[in-house]
Amino acid sequence: MPVLLRIPFAVLLWALCWWAIREKKPKAETSGTRFVTEQPASPETEAKPLFSTETISTGPGLPMVHVAVLAQTSDGILHAVWYGGTAECHPDVKIYLSQKATGRPWSAPVAIMTRERAEKDLRRPVKALGNALLIAETDGSLRLLFVTIAMGKWSGSQLNACVSRDGGFTWSCAERLTLSPFFNLSELVRNRPVRISDGSWCVPIYQEFLGKFPELLWLGTDGAYRKSRIAGGCTTFQPSIVPETPPRVLALLRDYSDDRKVYRSFSVDGGEEWSRPVPTSLPNPDAGISGLLLSDTNTLVAFNDSPKNRADLSLSITPDGGATWSRPFALEREEGASFSYPFLFRTRDGLIRLTYTWKGREIRLITFNENWLNNRAKQDQP
Repeated sequence: MPVLLRIPFAVLLWALCWWAIREKKPKAETSGTRFVTEQPASPETEAKPLFSTETISTGPGLPMVHVAVLAQTSDGILHAVWYGGTAECHPDVKIYLSQKATGRPWSAPVAIMTRERAEKDLRRPVKALGNALLIAETDGSLRLLFVTIAMGKWSGSQLNACVSRDGGFTWSCAERLTLSPFFNLSELVRNRPVRISDGSWCVPIYQEFLGKFPELLWLGTDGAYRKSRIAGGCTTFQPSIVPETPPRVLALLRDYSDDRKVYRSFSVDGGEEWSRPVPTSLPNPDAGISGLLLSDTNTLVAFNDSPKNRADLSLSITPDGGATWSRPFALEREEGASFSYPFLFRTRDGLIRLTYTWKGREIRLITFNENWLNNRAKQDQP
């Protein structure tokens, strides 16, 4: 084919692929989007400062565990999901689930998704598994979103979903989500989903094909879904979404450019249109971050307080949507170590939970209340 004809042909092919994807599933409606306010702190949990740390048992024989997330079902049970194996993108990586009822220890982890099962369910080759996200529905069911890698590394990934209606013991056949016109490749999930008032969800996702792109997956109550993009053609990705005063929404973004900063963007229409991402004063060593709305409408962020490495895991607070930040204070700090992929989550009792990967070998969980947070933050202010 002559060179001059190749470019129009490629454009036409891309347009046809994109049209097919848009028509494959009905759109999840988002007009009049109203995000559900995250659970506020209760007087019981704020009576005195509370802080504790524990290790979630990941079982023996796993050289690497990584990227833990939390969800809580209506019965109060807390669920943790992560992936583990020899190394990232390795064929033996599995997705694990552990559960904790009030007053009881974490259950022994169970592999709820393997490469072999994913291949069987999806009816196509799978090289490895990756990030997973757990969503607790109002009917008590759990929805698992997880990454499979078809080829290469993360740019060759695809996003899939399955459901459990018995507390995570059994799961439906996994189905692949059709989200990208580029052979449906390079769609990943990472941060906490946000509930919408009609029962649907807004899930932060991202793409790593020909650049980094922060996106949103809108999951309808009827099985419909669509995605939208926060920013394109840039170096920001892995968004953390924080609903502020409705309909304003804040997005905190990981960055892999030379700026080495946490970026921010905001929407004033419930997440449909977004401002151009701009850097904040917080450093970012190309590492995951997590944000959470506090009861005083300030926003808390967990991040690595360094432009170079992940040897420091810290917290900071912004009162103005990321324009200014309190002086960060460290939860973990050790030269040469790695404390990565924080995940902030508020449970029904009003307590704040923070999971993270501890030196690549353990999943750690820190629990604290806002009284402890405010006292600790004051200690580090000038």
